[in-house]
Amino acid sequence: MSVAAVLIFQFGRPFGEAVSLGLALMCTMILFHLLVSRARDRGAVSDAVDRLEDRMAELDEDVGNLEGRLTGVEHTIPHRTREEIDPLFAEVEVLGTLVKQMAEAMSDLETRVEDQKALPPAPAHAELPHYPNTPPFQSQPYPQPQRETVAPPQQVSYQAEQYVAAPSSGNSGHEASQSTFSEPASASGQENLNASMGAASDAPAGVFTATDAAAPSASEPEVPVSASASSDPLMRELITSALNSNRVELHLQPIVTLPQRQVKYYEAFTRLRDSRGELVEASAFLPEAVRSGQIARIDNLLLFRSVQVIRRLTSRNRNAALFCNISSLSLVDETFFPGFLEFVNANRTLSDVLIFEFSQSDVAEMGVMEMESLSALSEIGFSFSIDRIVDMKMDFKALAQKGFKFAKLNADYLIGRRSADHGHIHPSDFGDLLHRYGIELITDHVETESQVLELLDYDVHIAQGNLFSPPRPVRAEVLQGTPAPTARKRAAG
Repeated sequence: MSVAAVLIFQFGRPFGEAVSLGLALMCTMILFHLLVSRARDRGAVSDAVDRLEDRMAELDEDVGNLEGRLTGVEHTIPHRTREEIDPLFAEVEVLGTLVKQMAEAMSDLETRVEDQKALPPAPAHAELPHYPNTPPFQSQPYPQPQRETVAPPQQVSYQAEQYVAAPSSGNSGHEASQSTFSEPASASGQENLNASMGAASDAPAGVFTATDAAAPSASEPEVPVSASASSDPLMRELITSALNSNRVELHLQPIVTLPQRQVKYYEAFTRLRDSRGELVEASAFLPEAVRSGQIARIDNLLLFRSVQVIRRLTSRNRNAALFCNISSLSLVDETFFPGFLEFVNANRTLSDVLIFEFSQSDVAEMGVMEMESLSALSEIGFSFSIDRIVDMKMDFKALAQKGFKFAKLNADYLIGRRSADHGHIHPSDFGDLLHRYGIELITDHVETESQVLELLDYDVHIAQGNLFSPPRPVRAEVLQGTPAPTARKRAAG
């Protein structure tokens, strides 16, 4: 509008022309301003796009570098890890080979020792006859004294027999007393013995006297007792005296893992001592204890001392557990079992580390009352173990449902050195069968390194036997504590 005013007043142009020219000039200026603004904005946007493209290029380069590094890590780490682990695997294989060679050497050594013991003693050699001095190259018959050389060996052997027999004659009374304890063991493979604590077969040979060492070994089959077997008053008196005089010992035998041979569990055994301090084997006193009804007292004492021991063991090793052998007769003893149940209920915190063990023959003969007693213990939380297995066709699934979590099988049965009633189940598959039902297999009666080698081939992980350690007595200070639970008397009426 200022341009129109200048044209009208300064140059004297008509009003309409001045206004038209002013409006045209204003529109031109507006258009020029718009063009300049759009050019400026376009330049700014172009700069921003250029910067964004540069940034995207940098990001692409960083991503490419990261992909390269990840690819390198994927190819490098497994190789480096393999390079670091392969030497360890090689060392482990070398150690395994050395252990196997050592076991083979020990097995070979044991075989040689056994073969050496099996050799007959060397015969006594007669003295060589003395020949008279003869001139050289002079032939003459042998002298007559050669026939008389037969007498000296007979005389020497006779004297040797007298020398050997002399000490035994002086100890005849002692051997006679020992034979009193060994006779029940030789004739006591009965089911009542299986019903008690199976400790005799696992007892160490070095603990007993020479007469006890001559008893059948644990690997031999038990000799059944005839129906006319009578009680032994002397043994009954010995058992009563030992219980009343507290001459009862608790022995522990470790149960180890293979091949590390680390102690995982323990098993408790009961031993008695006579008035002279001689150790009495379990196979000697258990049959008479069952016949005389004193097995409940022995189980009562075993249970109480086992609780004392397991408390000491768990204070040092929380993973330790103790197998306690009790008789199936104690489960139906109306005098013993109520107090027994009350005692274990008061110690239910030990239900995970205290396992009650029964023989297979006992379990097979259990009736309704025994099963109810097992159910009462299982409801508290205790588990059970079955040992002395000879019949692999037993319904182990039903046992697992009743609380049995462990099963013990003789090593000779598993590796085929002794025959067992396994039916269609191969002994090597017996462990897998038990594992399917939640039962852990423990191979016992392991006595030689050759057995260990064969057990490792069968993938056995837990074993027990004198090879690892014989049962050893528990120290007296461990067994000090409160008195054992007393048996409840049956209410009158």
